[in-house]
Amino acid sequence: ERAPLFHLLPLVIRLFGFARSKMMFLRSCVKLLRRRSFHSGVATIETLAKDVAGHRVCVVSLNRPPVNSVDESLALDLSRTLSEVDSSGEFSGIILTSSVKGVFSAGLDLKAIHGVPGGQLKSFWNSVQDLWLQLYSTKLPTVAAINGHCLAAGTILAASCDYRMAVQGSYKMGVPAAKIGLVAPRWFMMMLTHLMGQRRTELALQQGTVFEPNEAKKVGLVDEVIGEGEDIVAAAIESLKPFLRVSQKSRAEMKLSLRNGLIADFKSSRERETEHFISFVLE
Repeated sequence: ERAPLFHLLPLVIRLFGFARSKMMFLRSCVKLLRRRSFHSGVATIETLAKDVAGHRVCVVSLNRPPVNSVDESLALDLSRTLSEVDSSGEFSGIILTSSVKGVFSAGLDLKAIHGVPGGQLKSFWNSVQDLWLQLYSTKLPTVAAINGHCLAAGTILAASCDYRMAVQGSYKMGVPAAKIGLVAPRWFMMMLTHLMGQRRTELALQQGTVFEPNEAKKVGLVDEVIGEGEDIVAAAIESLKPFLRVSQKSRAEMKLSLRNGLIADFKSSRERETEHFISFVLE
């Protein structure tokens, strides 16, 4: 006659397997949480893993107070973080948001542009290009959870995602480059045209127009606006679910098929665009 505890053996095996799976997941989370770079002692990127309907989603938060301005350090760190999430095999989607209250990202750090030599400018701009390419071409579904001012390079990051959600508020979104003597890169102008249409993009860029969240939705810059005070990350996770309910192989194939034309155009003209950016800034 079998010992009474023998009947519990199948249950013990299942529990062990479950615990082992969770431990592997936690180890991957810890690895990501340790993957932060620091700017003046402050973490520029924070990551948090969440279980969503049987999938693992990585919440990536910009954290460079006061306004999450994009310098080379932040661009490189965010690009590496996205690459690590992409290649880990542990995650099914990415939420991009901000840990800084009232700001998603105010754009490029102007101190990284003005008054610096050409070689330094090139290194900086290459890091911005690499970041855009990494985010725009990832096979994972991405959602931008916009919780504050989202300007210039901040709009580049948000527009690169598959879905853009904004919380209601009095903040602004858009590309005021013309108002501060800068020019948007061609690959971004083309991406914005895909979202807003040719005419709206022409007017917005030439006039340096910025939009409040509801206006941004009307012109196609964001897909959804939620109420002020709502949990933007929780809402973004809900918006990610439809992307996760379909064949991931099919979804990713169609996503890249739609984006490969712009990616190929960027790669073929990258050096020329970089030189144009440097000469424009140094004039």
